[in-house]
Amino acid sequence: MLSTPEIVSRPDQPFAAIRISLDRGEIPSKAPPLIGEVAGWLAAQGAAPVGAPFFSYLEMPEDGPMVIEVGFPTATLLAGDSRVRTGTIPAGRFATLIHTGPYDGLYEANVALGEWLGKQGIPHPMPEDAPGEYDAALLEIYATDPADEPDPQKWETEVAFRLGR
Repeated sequence: MLSTPEIVSRPDQPFAAIRISLDRGEIPSKAPPLIGEVAGWLAAQGAAPVGAPFFSYLEMPEDGPMVIEVGFPTATLLAGDSRVRTGTIPAGRFATLIHTGPYDGLYEANVALGEWLGKQGIPHPMPEDAPGEYDAALLEIYATDPADEPDPQKWETEVAFRLGR
């Protein structure tokens, strides 16, 4: 189930994340374990997430591996290390919707948000326009923790496309 898309403005958001390169089919097995690794890194820094974990799709070539970051928003910009990258998702306008249901429906949610933007005549940068940068962020924000809600039909994930300043 998808909510009605909307456009919202967001401030700069510091984050901590692990960047990986993987094939689309590897996302379910390789990306989720990184959530715990980033959470553990934050705890070791004496910091805590200030929101739900996210995946940011930074490079999405038609063929070849994707580049994504798995991370958490943080209260302040922290110093990263060789494994955990820190930075800031730039302030700006984001098109968003909420997908409720299992994660295997997220691809369709992303497509639906892109189609909605097209019908509104609103362009949005894609990762190939600014590879590896948050200026063309496509985010999935995992609002529901499956450890707290075991029923996948109730999982809520926000899909957000950064539209620019």
